[in-house]
Amino acid sequence: MAAYGRGDLRFAEDQAKRFLSLVPGDASATVLVALICARTGRKSAAVAYLQNALRKEPQCYEAHIALSTLLFGQSKGDEAIYHAERAIELRPHDVDSYRHFANDLVMHGMLDRAVSVLLRAIEVTPDDVAVLQDLAATLSDMGRVRESAAAWERLLGIEPTLLVGWLKLGGIYLAISQFDGAVRCGRKAVDLNEESSDARILLALSLSETGGAREAETHLRRAIELKPDEYIAYAALGLSLQEQGRFDEAELFFEKTIEICPTNGQAYYSILRSRKATSADARMLQTVEEKSQDESLGDLDRSYLQYALGKASEDLGEFERAMGHYDLATESAARHWFGDRPADHAWYSAMIDSTIGAFTSDRLAALRAKGLASEKPLLIVGMMRSGTTLIEQIVSSHPDVHAGGELTYWHDHAGKVFQPATGEIDEGLLIDVASRYVEMLANLGGEAQRVTDKLPHNYAMLGFVQAAIPNAKVIHVRRNPIDNCLSIYTTAFNRPPEFALVRENIVYLYRQYERIMAHWRAMLPPDRLLEVDYESLIANREAETRRIIEFVGLEWNDACLHHERNERNVNTPSVWQVRQPIYNSSVDRWKRFEPWLGEFRSLLPT
Repeated sequence: MAAYGRGDLRFAEDQAKRFLSLVPGDASATVLVALICARTGRKSAAVAYLQNALRKEPQCYEAHIALSTLLFGQSKGDEAIYHAERAIELRPHDVDSYRHFANDLVMHGMLDRAVSVLLRAIEVTPDDVAVLQDLAATLSDMGRVRESAAAWERLLGIEPTLLVGWLKLGGIYLAISQFDGAVRCGRKAVDLNEESSDARILLALSLSETGGAREAETHLRRAIELKPDEYIAYAALGLSLQEQGRFDEAELFFEKTIEICPTNGQAYYSILRSRKATSADARMLQTVEEKSQDESLGDLDRSYLQYALGKASEDLGEFERAMGHYDLATESAARHWFGDRPADHAWYSAMIDSTIGAFTSDRLAALRAKGLASEKPLLIVGMMRSGTTLIEQIVSSHPDVHAGGELTYWHDHAGKVFQPATGEIDEGLLIDVASRYVEMLANLGGEAQRVTDKLPHNYAMLGFVQAAIPNAKVIHVRRNPIDNCLSIYTTAFNRPPEFALVRENIVYLYRQYERIMAHWRAMLPPDRLLEVDYESLIANREAETRRIIEFVGLEWNDACLHHERNERNVNTPSVWQVRQPIYNSSVDRWKRFEPWLGEFRSLLPT
C-alpha cells in the first residue's frame, strides 16, 4: 500500500500478488491489484480481480466503489449503478460514497441522477460543504443556475470564508442579472482577500451594472496591479471608462486587452462602437476579418467580431456587406447563449394574456385606491432600442432628477405577488413590494424629486406599478417599428434577451409589446402616461423636451437641451450615442438595408 501511495506500481503489484500467494482471496490485496491494473491500462483484468474479491467478500466496500467506476468507463451503466448503490448500503453515513457515485454519474453525463444522489447525501449530512459544492457545480452545469445559487448560499452560510464560493455565486448573480446580489458577493470576496484579482474583477463588474463605474475603476486598476496579464481586467476597465464617457482612454485598455488576448472579440467591437469607422481603420478591420475566420474561435468571440465588422461596414456605407456580418453575428450569438433552445412564444403570449386579464379597469381602480402616495418613480419604457436611454439622458440632465438606470426590481418581484395561472394578485404583498421599491429609489436618488427606472421591458409591469404607486409617472418611447427591430437585430447585447437574435422572434416580440401597450393606453390615466415618438423628438427637440419636463412635473431647466453634457454613467448599448448631440441618421435607417430585411418587411405600413 505504501508503494502504491508513492506511485511505485510495479513494486506494489509484486508485493500484493506475493501476499495473495500467502493469503489467497484476501479482498484488500485483490482490490489493490485491481486498482493497479486499472491505472496501468488493464481494465478487463481489473474488473476480473474486483469481481473475484466480491465473490470472496460480498460486503467489500472498496471493491464495489472501484468496480462501479470501471463499469461506468465500459458503458455498463446499470451494473455500475448497482455496485455504487451497494457501496452506499454498506456505508450509508459515509458521504464519500455518495460523492464518488455522483462524480461518476457526472463524468458520464447522467446529471439528473447525480443531483438526486447528492440530495440524498445532504439528507444524511446536511452541512457537508463538499457535497453542497458538488451540488452547486452540477446544477450550474445543467443550467439550473438559480438552484445552483441557492446551493452556494446554503454552503456559504455554513462556510462563509470560502472565497471560491463567493466568486462562483457572484458570477451566477451577474449571469442572471441579480446585480445587487453580485455586488454583495464581490464585497465579501474582497473582504476575504484584498489581494485577489478575481475578487476585485467580480466586484467591479457588479458595480458597473449598478451605476458604480467610478468605484469599479478603482478595483479594476488594483486588479491589474495584482495580475498584470489578466486581460479580463483590462477589458472591464475599458468598458467602465466608456460608461463614464472617457472613450479615448478606454480605447487604450481595449488595445491592451487585444495585445494579451488577440481573439477577444468584445474588445474590437467596443473600440468600433465608440466611434465611426473610417478608411484609416483598414488594417484593423483586415485583422478582425482574419480572426473571425479562425475555426478554433468560440461563438461568443466570433459574434463580437462579426458585430464589429457589421458596424464598420455600415459606417463605410457598405450595407449589403454589413447585413451579411450582422447575420453571422446573430447566428454565433444565438448558438452561444441559447444553443438549440427555441424562443418560447407560447409562454410569452400566455404571460401577456394573464397580465391583461388581471389588470382590468375595475381591478386597477380598486388597487389604486389603496396604493402608496409617492411621486418619486418615473418609469421610462418601450421596446429595447427605441430611445429609452436618450430620454433618460435628457430627463436626468434636470437637477431634480436622478437616473436610476435599468432596474430589474419589478421583474424580480412580480412573481411573488401575481399568479399567472389564476390571475390572483396578493394585494398586501404588492404594497409591501412597492414600499421597498420606493425605498430603493430614495436610496439611489437621495433628495431628487424623481428617480428614473429605465428598464425598457417594464412595459409589461405597468399594471403592478400603477396599482401599487398610483402617482408614478410613465414615459413610453415609441419608434418606427422596422427601425426599432432592425436596431435590436444589429446590436451586440452583453446578455441578449431570448427574442433578440432571430428576425422572426423580434417581430413576434414587437407584436406582443404593441398588444400590451394598447391595453395600458386604455387603462392608465392620461396624466400618468406620456407617449413620446423618437422621430418627433429628433425633429422637434426643444418642443418635445419641454413637453416631457412638463409632464414630469418639474420647472424647466435648459440643461435638458444639452443631454450630451450629462456626465452620468451609461451602461447600455447606447453608451456612445447618448453622449452625442441629437442626430437623425438613425431615422429611416431601415431603407439602407431594404433588400435584406427578411421578416422585418411585415412591419412596413400597408
